[in-house]
Amino acid sequence: MTRLGIIDLGSNSVRLIIMHVDGTNAHHQIENIKETVRLSSGLDEDGRLNTEAFQYAADTINLFVRFCQARNVDRILAVATAAVRNAPNGQELINYIYEKTGVKIQVLTGDEEAYLGYIGLVNSSPITTGLMADFGGGSLKLCSFENRVHQATKVFEFGVVTMAERFHLKDRPDPSDLQAMEEFLEQKFEGVKSMNGHRLLIGIGGTFRSLARIYRRRRHYLPDITDGIEIPAEEVRAIYEMLSRMSHAERLEVPGLEPARADLIVAGTGMIVKLMEAVGAEKVAVSTASIRDGIFYKYLLPRDPILFNVLSHHMENLIRYHGLDENHLRRVSNLAVTLFDQLQPIHKMGSSARRLLLIAGLLHEIGQVISVESLEKHTLYMLLHTPFIGLTQRERVMTAFLAACHDEVYLPDFDDYVERGPLLPGDKEIIVKLSPLLQITHSLDRSHTGVVMQVLAEIKDGVCEISVVSKANAELEIKDARRRTKGFKEIYGYDLVIKPQ
Repeated sequence: MTRLGIIDLGSNSVRLIIMHVDGTNAHHQIENIKETVRLSSGLDEDGRLNTEAFQYAADTINLFVRFCQARNVDRILAVATAAVRNAPNGQELINYIYEKTGVKIQVLTGDEEAYLGYIGLVNSSPITTGLMADFGGGSLKLCSFENRVHQATKVFEFGVVTMAERFHLKDRPDPSDLQAMEEFLEQKFEGVKSMNGHRLLIGIGGTFRSLARIYRRRRHYLPDITDGIEIPAEEVRAIYEMLSRMSHAERLEVPGLEPARADLIVAGTGMIVKLMEAVGAEKVAVSTASIRDGIFYKYLLPRDPILFNVLSHHMENLIRYHGLDENHLRRVSNLAVTLFDQLQPIHKMGSSARRLLLIAGLLHEIGQVISVESLEKHTLYMLLHTPFIGLTQRERVMTAFLAACHDEVYLPDFDDYVERGPLLPGDKEIIVKLSPLLQITHSLDRSHTGVVMQVLAEIKDGVCEISVVSKANAELEIKDARRRTKGFKEIYGYDLVIKPQ
C-alpha cells in the first residue's frame, strides 16, 4: 500500500491530491485540496513574483506538506508551471520552499506541462483523436493526438490571469478592451488550425470546468457531471457574451461559477471562443483530467504511462479497489453476452448494446459498497457519481441504469436524462430489452460459485428455451432464473423455459 501526494504549484492556484494505491495497483483519490495563490498576478515591471504571492505560495505548500504527513503520505511529487518558470526570481521561490519544507519542486517546461496534460487526458477519456487545450493562469497549452498517440504541441506564454489583467477584464469590461483581447487572440491563434483536423476540442483545467458548471446550471443538465460533457460552440459564445456584460459583483451570482473564478471567467471564456473559432471546433468536450493525473500515471506506469485500454483499466480499478467479487462479475458478464449473441434474432440489437451489457454485467453489484439493501438505487448512484472513466456521458448513464436493473427494471427519472441530458429517446428501449439478459445471468451465478458453465438458447414456436450447462447441481441457480420468465415474456413476447441440460 502506498500513498502518493502530488502538489501542483500553478500560476493561479496550488493544488494537492493524495492517491491511495493498494497492493494490486488499484488506486483512488482520497484528497483534493486547492488554494488560490495567483502567482501570475501583480508581477513587478521586471516580471518578478511579488513578495506577498511569494510568501503565500511557500506557506501554502508548507501547509500541504504537513497535511501529507498527517495523512501518512509516503512520497510527495511536486511541480511548478508557467508563473515560476517565467519569473526571474522563480528559482528563489523553489529554493525557499525546499529550505522550508524539504520538498524539491520540478519546474516544468511548457512542453513538459502539455505532455503531462496529454497523458492525463488520454488515460481518462474515451476520446482517441482531437486537440487538447489546457488553460492555466500564465500559459496555454495545445496538444494534438491521433489514436491516442501524441502528434504535436504548442505553448503560449499567456493564460487567464495574465489576459484578465492585460485587457482589464476582471470587472465589467469596456467593449474596446474586449475587442482588443479578441484581436490579440485571433492573431496568436492564426497558426493553430493545422493542429486540429477533426474539429473536436477537448478542454482541461479550471476555466473549462467553470464553463461546464455554468452550462449545466443554465440547461438544468443531467447528469450533474462535468467530466465528458460536450458544449456546442453557440452555447460557449452565449455564455461568454452573458458574462462579458456583467460586473464582477454580478458574476458572483452566476449559478455554477465559483467566486474565485469570477474575475477571470471573461478572459477564460473569451479564450475558449476564439480558440474554437480558430480551429473550426463545433463543440468542446470538457475533461476533468489534469497534469496531476499525468504525474500519477508516470509514477504508476514508469515504463510506459499510456494505458493500453482506458475502460478496462478503470473498470478493473473500481472492482478491485472496492473489493467486489471479480470472478462472479466476470461470469455474469460473460454469460450475459453469450446469451445476447444467441438471442440476437429476437432482440435485433448490435455491438454497441452488447458492449453496454458486458460493462453493466461487470459493475452491476457496485452498489453494495453502500448497502445490499436497495441495491438498485445504490448501484445507480455509484455509477453516476464515482470516478468512472472511459465512457461517454451517454454510455455512462445507460450503463448506470442497466446495471441498476439486475433484479427488476429500474428507471427513475429516465425521461429527464433524455430531455435535459445526453440520452436519446430510443435508449430506454435498449435498456429494457437488455435487462432480462442481465437478470437471468445474475441468477445463474446466484451462489457466486461458478457452478453454471454455459448457456445454450434455442428459439422456436414462440418459446425461448435456455439449457443450463453446469459442473454440479445448479437447482438453486435455475430456480432463481425462472423468476424472470414473466418479465421476459412481457418484453420479448416469448415464453421462457430454463432447464438443466
